[in-house]
Amino acid sequence: MKKIMLIICLFTANYCFSQQLPDYENVKMEKKADYAEADKVALTAANFILSNPCAKNDINRLKSLQFVIKWMSGSPDFKFSIDESAVKLARGNDELLALYMTAMSKFALKNRDEAGDAKKMKLAAIRTLIAYCENETNNMKMSRELRKLSEANKNGSLESVL
Repeated sequence: MKKIMLIICLFTANYCFSQQLPDYENVKMEKKADYAEADKVALTAANFILSNPCAKNDINRLKSLQFVIKWMSGSPDFKFSIDESAVKLARGNDELLALYMTAMSKFALKNRDEAGDAKKMKLAAIRTLIAYCENETNNMKMSRELRKLSEANKNGSLESVL
């Protein structure tokens, strides 16, 4: 009887903690008010992307990424800039660049008062990207530039390197 209860509890806990993603296709983003409502969905999408391993064929990941990029492109409350150093950081790896953009979105949504500071946003996004890539279970290979930034982060000099 104890084993049965344990199994039931484990299955229930697993079900309760699984991530339910919104229906991205039904989230309107036409007016400013729409984007304010979409902020919550964008944060959910960013959290999903940054808390799951990279898998190119994962349809939920792809839909989440598409939503984040669409939200970033039209949000009237936030300004995102991808400078040359971000492109160099990704060095042709679209997934790294997408993760960087996702990390920027998450920072902006979680730190609205600091979202206007491009330097702080970039620093936070790079730190998030480094942490994601250093976790081997995420299946993401670091570029040479990102490895250098990771070393600078470990040495406490990341901010001065940027």
